[in-house]
Amino acid sequence: MRAPRLLIVILCLLAFVQAGPTPGQEQPPGQIQAMAADPFSIGERLTYVAKWDPPWYLFFLPSMEAGEIELQLAGETEYEGRKAWKIALKAHSSGTLVKMAGVKIDDEFIFIVEPETFCLLHVSKRIREGKRKRQIDVEYLRDAGQLHIREMDESVVPAKLKKDEIKGNIPPCLHDPFSATYLLRRSELSLQHEQTFNISHDDRIKAIRTRVEKRETIETPMGNFPAWNIGTAALMGGLFKEGGQFRLWLSADQRRIPLQFEVKVNLGKVVGKLTRIIHEGS
Repeated sequence: MRAPRLLIVILCLLAFVQAGPTPGQEQPPGQIQAMAADPFSIGERLTYVAKWDPPWYLFFLPSMEAGEIELQLAGETEYEGRKAWKIALKAHSSGTLVKMAGVKIDDEFIFIVEPETFCLLHVSKRIREGKRKRQIDVEYLRDAGQLHIREMDESVVPAKLKKDEIKGNIPPCLHDPFSATYLLRRSELSLQHEQTFNISHDDRIKAIRTRVEKRETIETPMGNFPAWNIGTAALMGGLFKEGGQFRLWLSADQRRIPLQFEVKVNLGKVVGKLTRIIHEGS
Protein backbone atom coordinates (compact mmCIF):
# COMPACT_ATOMS: atom_id res chain seq x y z
CA MET A 1 0.00 0.00 0.00
CA ARG A 2 1.39 3.40 -0.96
CA ALA A 3 2.07 6.00 1.71
CA PRO A 4 -0.72 8.39 0.58
CA ARG A 5 -3.31 5.63 0.83
CA LEU A 6 -1.90 4.63 4.23
CA LEU A 7 -2.43 8.15 5.58
CA ILE A 8 -5.99 8.28 4.25
CA VAL A 9 -6.76 4.92 5.90
CA ILE A 10 -5.40 6.14 9.23
CA LEU A 11 -7.41 9.37 9.34
CA CYS A 12 -10.62 7.99 7.83
CA LEU A 13 -11.03 4.61 9.54
CA LEU A 14 -13.44 6.11 12.02
CA ALA A 15 -15.42 7.55 9.10
CA PHE A 16 -13.83 9.58 13.14
CA VAL A 17 -16.04 21.83 14.20
CA GLN A 18 -16.04 23.96 12.23
CA ALA A 19 -12.71 25.30 11.00
CA GLY A 20 -11.14 28.29 12.67
CA PRO A 21 -11.02 29.54 16.26
CA THR A 22 -14.24 29.64 18.22
CA PRO A 23 -14.71 31.50 21.52
CA GLY A 24 -15.01 29.19 24.49
CA GLN A 25 -13.45 28.08 27.71
CA GLU A 26 -11.25 25.01 28.07
CA GLN A 27 -12.28 22.72 30.86
CA PRO A 28 -11.10 19.30 32.05
CA PRO A 29 -13.43 16.27 32.10
CA GLY A 30 -15.96 16.38 34.88
CA GLN A 31 -16.03 20.18 35.16
CA ILE A 32 -18.33 21.05 32.26
CA GLN A 33 -21.92 21.81 33.17
CA ALA A 34 -24.22 19.32 31.46
CA MET A 35 -27.83 19.61 30.40
CA ALA A 36 -30.28 18.16 32.90
CA ALA A 37 -31.14 15.14 30.73
CA ASP A 38 -27.74 14.51 29.13
CA PRO A 39 -24.10 14.06 30.14
CA PHE A 40 -23.19 16.53 27.38
CA SER A 41 -24.59 19.82 26.14
CA ILE A 42 -24.72 21.67 22.85
CA GLY A 43 -21.44 23.42 22.24
CA GLU A 44 -19.20 20.66 23.58
CA ARG A 45 -16.13 20.45 21.35
CA LEU A 46 -13.56 17.66 21.67
CA THR A 47 -10.11 17.65 20.04
CA TYR A 48 -7.93 14.57 19.57
CA VAL A 49 -4.40 13.98 18.35
CA ALA A 50 -4.04 10.78 16.32
CA LYS A 51 -0.80 8.81 16.26
CA TRP A 52 0.16 5.80 14.18
CA ASP A 53 2.12 2.86 15.60
CA PRO A 54 3.57 0.82 12.71
CA PRO A 55 3.14 -2.97 12.52
CA TRP A 56 5.88 -5.21 13.87
CA TYR A 57 7.46 -5.78 10.47
CA LEU A 58 8.12 -2.03 10.23
CA PHE A 59 9.92 -2.07 13.57
CA PHE A 60 12.46 0.46 12.28
CA LEU A 61 9.76 3.16 12.10
CA PRO A 62 8.83 5.11 15.25
CA SER A 63 5.32 6.09 16.35
CA MET A 64 4.24 9.09 14.27
CA GLU A 65 1.68 11.85 14.59
CA ALA A 66 -0.94 11.38 11.86
CA GLY A 67 -3.38 14.23 12.37
CA GLU A 68 -5.99 15.96 14.47
CA ILE A 69 -9.70 15.25 14.81
CA GLU A 70 -12.22 17.71 16.20
CA LEU A 71 -15.76 16.65 17.11
CA GLN A 72 -18.51 19.05 18.15
CA LEU A 73 -22.17 18.88 19.09
CA ALA A 74 -22.53 22.06 17.12
CA GLY A 75 -26.08 23.24 17.78
CA GLU A 76 -29.79 23.01 17.16
CA THR A 77 -31.13 23.28 13.65
CA GLU A 78 -34.31 22.51 11.71
CA TYR A 79 -34.68 19.72 9.20
CA GLU A 80 -37.84 19.41 7.12
CA GLY A 81 -39.87 21.31 9.68
CA ARG A 82 -38.70 19.48 12.80
CA LYS A 83 -36.11 20.12 15.46
CA ALA A 84 -32.73 18.50 14.89
CA TRP A 85 -29.17 18.58 16.21
CA LYS A 86 -26.02 19.10 14.19
CA ILE A 87 -22.83 17.11 14.83
CA ALA A 88 -19.74 18.54 13.12
CA LEU A 89 -16.44 16.80 12.53
CA LYS A 90 -13.16 17.93 11.02
CA ALA A 91 -10.13 15.71 10.39
CA HIS A 92 -6.84 16.97 9.01
CA SER A 93 -3.41 15.47 8.58
CA SER A 94 -0.35 16.75 10.42
CA GLY A 95 3.03 15.72 11.76
CA THR A 96 5.67 13.32 10.45
CA LEU A 97 3.31 10.92 8.67
CA VAL A 98 1.86 13.56 6.34
CA LYS A 99 5.40 14.51 5.29
CA MET A 100 6.21 10.87 4.58
CA ALA A 101 2.93 10.27 2.73
CA GLY A 102 3.15 13.46 0.70
CA VAL A 103 -0.59 14.11 0.74
CA LYS A 104 -2.73 16.53 2.73
CA ILE A 105 -6.09 15.54 4.21
CA ASP A 106 -8.70 18.12 5.21
CA ASP A 107 -12.16 16.53 5.58
CA GLU A 108 -15.35 18.03 7.01
CA PHE A 109 -18.53 16.15 7.93
CA ILE A 110 -21.94 17.38 9.07
CA PHE A 111 -24.44 14.94 10.61
CA ILE A 112 -28.05 16.02 11.18
CA VAL A 113 -29.74 13.80 13.78
CA GLU A 114 -32.89 13.49 15.87
CA PRO A 115 -32.20 14.90 19.37
CA GLU A 116 -34.08 12.10 21.16
CA THR A 117 -32.61 9.08 19.33
CA PHE A 118 -29.58 10.43 17.42
CA CYS A 119 -30.99 8.64 14.36
CA LEU A 120 -29.54 10.08 11.17
CA LEU A 121 -31.60 12.46 9.05
CA HIS A 122 -28.93 13.81 6.69
CA VAL A 123 -25.16 13.55 6.24
CA SER A 124 -22.92 15.91 4.26
CA LYS A 125 -19.25 15.08 3.64
CA ARG A 126 -16.66 17.38 2.12
CA ILE A 127 -13.67 15.18 1.25
CA ARG A 128 -10.28 16.71 0.50
CA GLU A 129 -7.57 14.03 0.36
CA GLY A 130 -4.72 15.06 -1.90
CA LYS A 131 -6.09 15.22 -5.44
CA ARG A 132 -9.30 13.45 -4.40
CA LYS A 133 -12.12 15.94 -3.88
CA ARG A 134 -15.64 14.71 -3.22
CA GLN A 135 -18.94 16.08 -1.99
CA ILE A 136 -21.18 13.31 -0.65
CA ASP A 137 -24.73 13.88 0.61
CA VAL A 138 -26.93 11.19 2.09
CA GLU A 139 -30.61 11.79 2.88
CA TYR A 140 -32.39 9.24 5.08
CA LEU A 141 -36.00 8.75 3.95
CA ARG A 142 -37.11 6.95 7.07
CA ASP A 143 -40.84 6.81 6.32
CA ALA A 144 -40.09 5.11 3.00
CA GLY A 145 -37.35 2.85 4.38
CA GLN A 146 -34.86 4.33 1.92
CA LEU A 147 -31.76 6.46 1.66
CA HIS A 148 -30.71 8.73 -1.19
CA ILE A 149 -26.98 9.13 -1.81
CA ARG A 150 -25.46 11.67 -4.18
CA GLU A 151 -21.71 11.94 -4.81
CA MET A 152 -19.96 14.63 -6.83
CA ASP A 153 -16.34 14.59 -8.02
CA GLU A 154 -15.15 18.16 -7.42
CA SER A 155 -11.58 17.53 -8.56
CA VAL A 156 -12.68 18.40 -12.11
CA VAL A 157 -14.36 21.46 -13.63
CA PRO A 158 -17.26 21.28 -14.03
CA ALA A 159 -17.92 18.86 -11.16
CA LYS A 160 -18.88 15.35 -12.28
CA LEU A 161 -21.74 13.30 -10.86
CA LYS A 162 -20.34 9.96 -9.64
CA LYS A 163 -23.39 8.48 -7.92
CA ASP A 164 -27.07 9.34 -7.58
CA GLU A 165 -28.91 6.35 -6.15
CA ILE A 166 -31.77 5.41 -3.85
CA LYS A 167 -31.30 2.33 -1.68
CA GLY A 168 -34.24 0.48 -0.12
CA ASN A 169 -34.81 -1.89 2.80
CA ILE A 170 -33.18 0.56 5.21
CA PRO A 171 -33.64 0.03 8.99
CA PRO A 172 -35.86 2.67 10.60
CA CYS A 173 -32.96 4.12 12.61
CA LEU A 174 -29.35 4.37 11.48
CA HIS A 175 -26.34 5.91 13.24
CA ASP A 176 -22.85 6.92 12.23
CA PRO A 177 -19.97 6.19 14.65
CA PHE A 178 -20.27 9.65 16.21
CA SER A 179 -24.01 9.81 16.80
CA ALA A 180 -23.71 6.28 18.21
CA THR A 181 -21.05 7.52 20.63
CA TYR A 182 -23.35 10.30 21.90
CA LEU A 183 -26.15 7.77 22.36
CA LEU A 184 -23.80 5.43 24.21
CA ARG A 185 -22.89 8.31 26.53
CA ARG A 186 -26.54 8.49 27.59
CA SER A 187 -26.36 4.95 28.97
CA GLU A 188 -25.53 4.01 32.54
CA LEU A 189 -22.41 1.99 31.87
CA SER A 190 -21.19 -0.98 33.88
CA LEU A 191 -19.10 -4.07 33.23
CA GLN A 192 -20.50 -6.26 30.43
CA HIS A 193 -22.97 -3.56 29.31
CA GLU A 194 -23.86 -4.14 25.64
CA GLN A 195 -25.55 -2.06 22.95
CA THR A 196 -26.07 -2.74 19.26
CA PHE A 197 -26.19 -0.07 16.55
CA ASN A 198 -26.95 -0.11 12.84
CA ILE A 199 -24.03 1.95 11.52
CA SER A 200 -24.29 3.70 8.16
CA HIS A 201 -21.26 4.69 6.10
CA ASP A 202 -22.49 6.29 2.88
CA ASP A 203 -24.83 3.60 1.45
CA ARG A 204 -23.26 0.70 3.38
CA ILE A 205 -24.88 -0.51 6.61
CA LYS A 206 -23.46 -2.79 9.28
CA ALA A 207 -24.73 -3.97 12.68
CA ILE A 208 -22.13 -3.21 15.36
CA ARG A 209 -22.19 -4.44 18.96
CA THR A 210 -20.43 -2.50 21.72
CA ARG A 211 -19.43 -4.11 25.02
CA VAL A 212 -17.92 -2.65 28.19
CA GLU A 213 -14.99 -4.98 28.84
CA LYS A 214 -13.26 -3.42 31.85
CA ARG A 215 -12.64 -0.31 33.91
CA GLU A 216 -9.11 1.08 33.97
CA THR A 217 -7.10 4.29 34.30
CA ILE A 218 -5.80 5.75 31.05
CA GLU A 219 -3.28 8.50 30.37
CA THR A 220 -4.12 11.43 28.11
CA PRO A 221 -2.46 14.81 27.47
CA MET A 222 -5.11 16.24 29.83
CA GLY A 223 -4.17 13.88 32.68
CA ASN A 224 -5.00 10.41 33.96
CA PHE A 225 -8.65 9.39 34.25
CA PRO A 226 -10.65 6.27 35.18
CA ALA A 227 -12.42 5.01 32.08
CA TRP A 228 -14.65 2.31 30.66
CA ASN A 229 -12.82 0.24 28.03
CA ILE A 230 -15.37 -0.54 25.30
CA GLY A 231 -14.79 -3.01 22.48
CA THR A 232 -16.77 -3.24 19.24
CA ALA A 233 -17.52 -6.08 16.87
CA ALA A 234 -19.36 -6.32 13.57
CA LEU A 235 -22.14 -8.90 13.75
CA MET A 236 -21.67 -9.75 10.06
CA GLY A 237 -18.44 -9.22 8.13
CA GLY A 238 -15.40 -7.18 9.11
CA LEU A 239 -15.70 -3.90 10.93
CA PHE A 240 -13.47 -2.13 8.43
CA LYS A 241 -12.72 -2.72 4.78
CA GLU A 242 -9.15 -3.57 5.76
CA GLY A 243 -10.32 -5.68 8.71
CA GLY A 244 -9.32 -4.73 12.24
CA GLN A 245 -10.78 -3.74 15.59
CA PHE A 246 -12.06 -0.50 17.08
CA ARG A 247 -11.93 0.32 20.80
CA LEU A 248 -13.23 3.34 22.72
CA TRP A 249 -12.60 4.64 26.23
CA LEU A 250 -15.32 6.72 27.95
CA SER A 251 -14.65 8.48 31.25
CA ALA A 252 -16.05 6.49 34.20
CA ASP A 253 -18.13 9.38 35.53
CA GLN A 254 -21.45 11.01 34.72
CA ARG A 255 -20.01 12.84 31.69
CA ARG A 256 -18.78 9.66 29.94
CA ILE A 257 -16.43 11.74 27.79
CA PRO A 258 -14.65 9.94 24.91
CA LEU A 259 -11.08 10.08 26.21
CA GLN A 260 -9.36 7.78 23.75
CA PHE A 261 -9.94 5.57 20.71
CA GLU A 262 -7.84 2.85 19.14
CA VAL A 263 -7.98 1.24 15.72
CA LYS A 264 -6.00 -1.95 15.03
CA VAL A 265 -5.57 -2.96 11.39
CA ASN A 266 -3.04 -4.83 9.28
CA LEU A 267 -1.15 -1.57 8.88
CA GLY A 268 -0.55 -1.20 12.60
CA LYS A 269 -2.43 0.73 15.24
CA VAL A 270 -3.90 4.22 15.37
CA VAL A 271 -4.49 5.80 18.77
CA GLY A 272 -6.38 9.06 19.30
CA LYS A 273 -6.13 10.83 22.65
CA LEU A 274 -8.20 13.72 23.94
CA THR A 275 -6.16 16.93 24.06
CA ARG A 276 -8.77 19.58 24.68
CA ILE A 277 -12.39 20.16 25.69
CA ILE A 278 -14.05 23.45 24.89
CA HIS A 279 -17.61 24.31 25.83
CA GLU A 280 -18.91 27.33 23.96
CA GLY A 281 -20.67 29.89 26.07
CA SER A 282 -19.29 28.56 29.36
